[in-house]
Amino acid sequence: MKSVKLTVAALLVGGLAGCANMDDQSRTKAEGAGVGALIGGVVGYAIGGDRGAIIGAAAGAGLGYAVGNEVAKRKKEYASTEEFLDGEIARTQEFNSTALAYNQKLGKEIAALEKESQTLRASYDKGSAKKSTLTAKRNDLQKRIADSKKLEDTLAREHEIQTAILDEQRQTRPAGDPYVTRLEKEVQGLQDNLDKLREGSTQLARIDQRLSV
Repeated sequence: MKSVKLTVAALLVGGLAGCANMDDQSRTKAEGAGVGALIGGVVGYAIGGDRGAIIGAAAGAGLGYAVGNEVAKRKKEYASTEEFLDGEIARTQEFNSTALAYNQKLGKEIAALEKESQTLRASYDKGSAKKSTLTAKRNDLQKRIADSKKLEDTLAREHEIQTAILDEQRQTRPAGDPYVTRLEKEVQGLQDNLDKLREGSTQLARIDQRLSV
């Protein structure tokens, strides 16, 4: 994990170190990408070690870039609309891949936490478990909830951006256009992953409440 932290830190520090010499627009772009990379790296590591952190950092940096410059700024990175759409489809696929892995892991953890929290609560109510035990478990759980919230915010913003791109392209491209069809599929997948993540967050919140003493 140490090497991953260094990689993410390098993305953040390296990206922000030159901000002082940039104009306002460029600074917004760099700062947004740096913050996105940091958030993405934290969430990515929670998904699957080094590889997850790299994926998360890349996705987070892309998000920051979009937030700082809006949809129109993304287009300037491509020579044609088709290349732009290919890029956005690939970006959304990466978000979906990250979210799917996270949700799968979260689902397994929730199943284990449900049983553990019920056992702990029953033991505490009987006087055979200390308050400190429940408090420690709740502290760990709240960190998990915070990670889920970061990813939820990231997915929600990216979904908003991609929906705007999709709406725009529906108006300018012909019916049945393959680029629009592919993007529609990924945007729907992003919505499904976001809904699943929110469902998991709700379950975590219920477990957290169960451990409250």
